[in-house]
Amino acid sequence: MTLRRGLAVTAAVLAAAGLTVTGASAATTGAITGIGGKCLDVTGGAAANGTRVQLWTCTGGGAQQWSAGADGTITALGKCLDVAGGSTQNGSAVQIYDCNGTAAQRWTADAGRLVNAGAGKCLDATGVSSVDGTPLQTWSCSTGANQQWVLPASAPAGGPCPQGPFGNPLPSPVVAATAIRDGFNFLEGPTWDAASQTLLLTNMHDGTGAENVQPSDILRFTPSTGAFTTFVAGAGSNGLALSRDGKSVYAATHDQRSVSAYDLATGQRRTIAADYQGRLFNSPNDVTEGADGTVYFTDPDFQRANRPDRMSGKTSVFRVRGGVVTLIDDTIREPNGIELSPDGKTLYVGGNATGKIYRYPVAADGSTGARSDFASLAGTDGGTVDCAGNVYQVTYGDGKVHVFSPAGQALGMITAGPNATNLAFGGPDRKTLYLTSGTPSGGGDSGNFALYSVRLNVPGWPY
Repeated sequence: MTLRRGLAVTAAVLAAAGLTVTGASAATTGAITGIGGKCLDVTGGAAANGTRVQLWTCTGGGAQQWSAGADGTITALGKCLDVAGGSTQNGSAVQIYDCNGTAAQRWTADAGRLVNAGAGKCLDATGVSSVDGTPLQTWSCSTGANQQWVLPASAPAGGPCPQGPFGNPLPSPVVAATAIRDGFNFLEGPTWDAASQTLLLTNMHDGTGAENVQPSDILRFTPSTGAFTTFVAGAGSNGLALSRDGKSVYAATHDQRSVSAYDLATGQRRTIAADYQGRLFNSPNDVTEGADGTVYFTDPDFQRANRPDRMSGKTSVFRVRGGVVTLIDDTIREPNGIELSPDGKTLYVGGNATGKIYRYPVAADGSTGARSDFASLAGTDGGTVDCAGNVYQVTYGDGKVHVFSPAGQALGMITAGPNATNLAFGGPDRKTLYLTSGTPSGGGDSGNFALYSVRLNVPGWPY
């Protein structure tokens, strides 16, 4: 089955609702409210095709979290707001359904109303009612209150984070994450796709063939159903990061010793960085993107396997912009996790074999300045940041996440399985931290990794 990524309402809709749009493909996620202040709600929170959409008292639950972005669709629970059967008749049922690109799933704005592109009719609360359970339909457009809708408030102009100030991100100095599901060989690289409200992550397998290269798949986890599905089989990926336009997932792809991007609508792969000055990378590991489109990545040699060294023994940090790869630093032994501060002015890199987390100032053109030490920490793996600028750094050997303030002060830690690899914030409010941790394989894909989660106090930065 071809997976199609639901984005959401056009820029015209966002503008009509008084929203701030950052770029043509900006997306917002939250409640859509109508008559009586009631919320657009997926009946029973069911993600099945054909589930009716209704009005209900606002609860903040996932069934009321709608994403609005650039292609005209409105999504919740990974499905599109849809006119049943593509009908153009008054009274046609409004439901959720697999996103399919038809006009029945495209919505535009007119004086606060949501007009379906296929029917030319407005989203309407049946019977001019605001009673819980009122079904939604399409009807000839009018000026009635039952056709007036308020979309989710947009993110501040500086990015997708709410305004501070923020308190301590941790509920206590030591917090234990809870396992969601185990039985995976080796999990890595989680990243949150807000439009579909799902988590993408890599499952790596044991090395095969003469070169002993590890194949891997990109999985998709849907929290609302608990389901894990395969998004891209044979992706060759390690670390993942959502693109700023929400249309692709960047992947550090050790299968081709490159950095790639997978289109979230089609799964099609394209190469972002193939080599540096004609020399193949070792095995790109983690990746992130700045607001200007600069992609930053680390290149240790963990998954180079039996392939020849083309980097003369160096493991490095690179950036790529406009197809041009530039070296940032080749003096860190086994650089691993990489992330940008929310304001984009600081790049953090974990030195897996050096016992340090490093930081670099980032200029307006995406270039970086002189490196400095941020914190001392051995065995670093993946990392992320939250909206307050706190840094979350995994250490592989003890299954922990160490949390630091932007000034480098240790705030506490999160515990998971025995060998933690990576992490990402997600959920409708982005306060759920997802972690990958477990026991590596002893051969024959015998590893036992799990996805963990924990609720924190500060929302996370999505990139």
